[in-house]
Amino acid sequence: MIVTNSDGQSFEFQMWEDVRADCKYPKEDNNNGFIHGCHPIDEHGQIIECNWFKSEEERNNFMEKIRD
Repeated sequence: MIVTNSDGQSFEFQMWEDVRADCKYPKEDNNNGFIHGCHPIDEHGQIIECNWFKSEEERNNFMEKIRD
């Protein structure tokens, strides 16, 4: 899912399991428990920075701070 804040910055939400499978990382790789991703992306859809959180609540709190 991609969301855009009021400053026009877009963010892609990801789950580690999807990244792990796409990149063919070992099944036991759990990204140290950081499984909820929220990454700013550029106008071409390329990830600018990786932000991983241990819970959906932490990710949502991060988005609330940058949403406005």
